[in-house]
Amino acid sequence: MTAPINTTTLDHNYRPDIDGLRAMAVLSVVVFHAFPDEAWLPGGFVGVDVFFVISGYLISKILFSEIEQHRFSIASFYGRRIRRIFPALAVCLAAVLVYGFVVLVPSELAQLGKQVFFGASFLSNFALWSESGYFDRAATSKPLLHLWSLGIEEQFYILWPPLLWIAFTLKAAIGRLIVGLLVASFSVNIALSLTDMSSDFYLPISRFWELLAGAALAWRRDINLKAGLKQVISLAGMAAILMSARLFASEMRYPGWLALLPVAGSVAVILAGSNAVVNKTILSNRVAVSIGLISYPLYLWHWPLIAFSYVIRGKPPTSFMAFGIVIASLLLAWATYRFIERPVRLSSNRLRRTYIVAACVAVLGACGLAVWVTGGVPQRFTANLDLEKMNAATLDEIYAPTKGMNVLAYNSRGYSMVAQIGQGARKVALAGDSTMFHYGPRLQQLADEGRLAVRAYFVTGPACPLVPGVIARDLYAYCDNVANRLSELVQREKVQTVVIGPHYSPRKNAFIEREGKSIPLDGEEEGRRAFYANLEDYVRELKLNATVYLVLGTPQSPTGLNPQRMVTRGVTGIRVDPNAEKSVPIADLRAVYARHDADLRAVAERTGAKLLDVFPDVCGNGEMCSPFFGAREPKFTDGVHLRPVFVREHLHFLDFLLM
Repeated sequence: MTAPINTTTLDHNYRPDIDGLRAMAVLSVVVFHAFPDEAWLPGGFVGVDVFFVISGYLISKILFSEIEQHRFSIASFYGRRIRRIFPALAVCLAAVLVYGFVVLVPSELAQLGKQVFFGASFLSNFALWSESGYFDRAATSKPLLHLWSLGIEEQFYILWPPLLWIAFTLKAAIGRLIVGLLVASFSVNIALSLTDMSSDFYLPISRFWELLAGAALAWRRDINLKAGLKQVISLAGMAAILMSARLFASEMRYPGWLALLPVAGSVAVILAGSNAVVNKTILSNRVAVSIGLISYPLYLWHWPLIAFSYVIRGKPPTSFMAFGIVIASLLLAWATYRFIERPVRLSSNRLRRTYIVAACVAVLGACGLAVWVTGGVPQRFTANLDLEKMNAATLDEIYAPTKGMNVLAYNSRGYSMVAQIGQGARKVALAGDSTMFHYGPRLQQLADEGRLAVRAYFVTGPACPLVPGVIARDLYAYCDNVANRLSELVQREKVQTVVIGPHYSPRKNAFIEREGKSIPLDGEEEGRRAFYANLEDYVRELKLNATVYLVLGTPQSPTGLNPQRMVTRGVTGIRVDPNAEKSVPIADLRAVYARHDADLRAVAERTGAKLLDVFPDVCGNGEMCSPFFGAREPKFTDGVHLRPVFVREHLHFLDFLLM
């Protein structure tokens, strides 16, 4: 996201249409974030790419002019950047951190402190890159998630001005330098889009080409086009941006090749000039220009408001609330621009203001670091032991090897894993999704006590159903490897016992291959039948070499068993939900899996597989399931995964296979 640059200071040829293009970009991002379910602009995230091109063009234009006229100063350049970027950022960081103290539990506030620290350091993109993966905290729980783009932009401007100055000093070919860097960055982008989408999205090296596209346009100032051609280029550029925002979707491999469309569209619109019809009549409209001027604070404010609404409600805001958030974001953006940005930027004592705003951001970064290091200042709730226990439960790892496990294979993109524990002569394989892997602490406990009598293998992948033939076109694309890995392991290691936790989960962009057909796994009956038919074939295959056990559905609850939902939140604060004391009817928990369990029983009857039930260990043999054990310690770390401390001592349903 680029901060507004007052193009009137560049030269007498002010480009109001660029302010309008900036407005178009920020509104596409805001609509994409505020109304995800309406799918008005499923590709609205391309607004960030438009910003990158605009920023690369405008600031490079300044740099070329100053360096050519021997007026360039590193200190002056970064002073302007500080006065442009830091005031609004400081206000936003301060407001978000203060409000976090009001509505976030310690674990959440600690994460917010981390976001503030990296946001103030302009390293948010690296922090998000290091965290990315299946079990990363939901994007909607990160009020400062959007600062990744600001980080990339500022990283570019740490390197670009000195490099340009050196190139001019050495009388290097600037055009060739820009093209060479652009091609290199774009090549890295394409390579990463095929191997590591998270790196491609967040790393600066794979994004710099977008800013360099704007820089290339700024360098070639002598391009003369006929009026008619300018109209065509402008229309084509607008069409490319609008098509990207309307037709792209977040599950696509992005940026990759796809980013060429909005980037080329942005270059075309700028190249067409302010007199092209679209630029003059639409982008230079007074309303568009006004929104463009406040686009930077609008970008800063809109996402924290949306994220906090998710946190407080535990679900997306309604459409009416989303409209309110957009209006509030516009008002906050205007106020920030009018009373914070302009006074700092237009102050007669610029040097002093520069030091002040730089110090403010540095102090806020230090405050964020302190909040992060102290674990979210849990002393705020010393009088409420229940809240502390719930907070501790939410911090437990939910997909990590125990200390005694040896990881044999690991897919970092999807976290699919093969791990081994124990050295016994008998061999057991436990396979499935993450709810199978969270039984690992029980095996570790038996190993610590010297009672683990088998060599046990875990073959798992988050959200992977462990049924051959499942093909996904999104985050779960790696799942088809998990079933193959289990088959290979059973044959190679001569595994005698296999425990499978298959889980049918209808979802978009997933299919199952059956008898030459590709059937959607979107909840329709045909997909369900194919799923369990493939499972039955798979069980028969495994039974040729091993005894097979199928694990029935495990207790899950998005609310009643989930410590993350045992906190009642309001706009003015948080408290422990008094209903957290209540147990959940076991019948309700089993009802979720009624059809799935019936299908598993049918598969077991036809194949001779045996069934295992974890419910008694988790909930007892009564009619109600308590969310707590011991001294009111939560059993779960979220609504799905059991806590390691509970599993170690209380899950015995596998013991007869392991001891």
